[in-house]
Amino acid sequence: MAKIDSIVRISGGVLLNAPSVDSIEDIKISSSKVKRGDLFLDINNSNEDIEIAVENGAYCILTALIPKISDEEIAWISVKNLDTSLIKLARFFSNEKSFRFIPLLDVQYALVKSLHVEEKVKLLSSSPGEALLQILKCENETLFFVVHNSFIQSVDPTIKQFPKKIEPEQIFENGLFHTSFLFKDNFVKDIRLSSFFVPYLCSLIEYLDDLNINYRIENFNSFEHFYPQFVTSKLEYSDFGTTRKVVIFESDFELFKEELNYLKKRVDKNLLVSFTCKDEVMKKLPKTEFRYALIHGNKDEFKELIREKQIIQMELF
Repeated sequence: MAKIDSIVRISGGVLLNAPSVDSIEDIKISSSKVKRGDLFLDINNSNEDIEIAVENGAYCILTALIPKISDEEIAWISVKNLDTSLIKLARFFSNEKSFRFIPLLDVQYALVKSLHVEEKVKLLSSSPGEALLQILKCENETLFFVVHNSFIQSVDPTIKQFPKKIEPEQIFENGLFHTSFLFKDNFVKDIRLSSFFVPYLCSLIEYLDDLNINYRIENFNSFEHFYPQFVTSKLEYSDFGTTRKVVIFESDFELFKEELNYLKKRVDKNLLVSFTCKDEVMKKLPKTEFRYALIHGNKDEFKELIREKQIIQMELF
């Protein structure tokens, strides 16, 4: 529960009316989930969402719009910039609950999402609205991992900073997408992760060990960088490792450049193509002979490029 005058002060907003209510029970960012007594954060700048929230029993509306006050009994708070207000609220509740924020590189953040990490550690969303809800729901003294450019700036100054890459004692490449390695006397066997990322993973392991955080390495099947999609000769989807053609997606341009050099050292240059422009990919790739195609972009941007495999039904007559 929080007082409405405190919400006004912390968010930097202006109370537009003299409401009958003076406190709220919870905070919601989805109008359909609002219950009686809630504060609704209008993250979509939507009058329609505001109406739904009021109908569902919201006690307070916080919005960057100039709203039509449809109910004088509840509180209406206007802010100049909603994201800025969400950040202020998040910082206030974070300090109140003694949270710790640990900065990671983008690639480390993606790696830690594929690990099984103990419950006391959370990954903070990069969305201000979602992050605020996480902060409100978590227990005191929770530790959050955040991307280095997250809106949360007050990271723990006592946390030791590690190099972004630490080389393992030994590394064994089992093809482009499987690796085994030895690090700190621990042998990690045959994980579905390119050897390109093992130094990033070792740095992350060093980080976790230093923070006394328990973790378990299993697989990186959903790891979003250097993402391999195996295809047929007709650019149809195929299961991992079942064809000789693979389209590799990388959304980070700096990593894309490094990965291209990584590939050039490991595969025949005559079998490798790369693209940085979506239009060029769509136009040229279907007509190009290749075994490895490295594309700058998120795999979801190219859904129309790779087709579902056609199932041929045999006719009896």
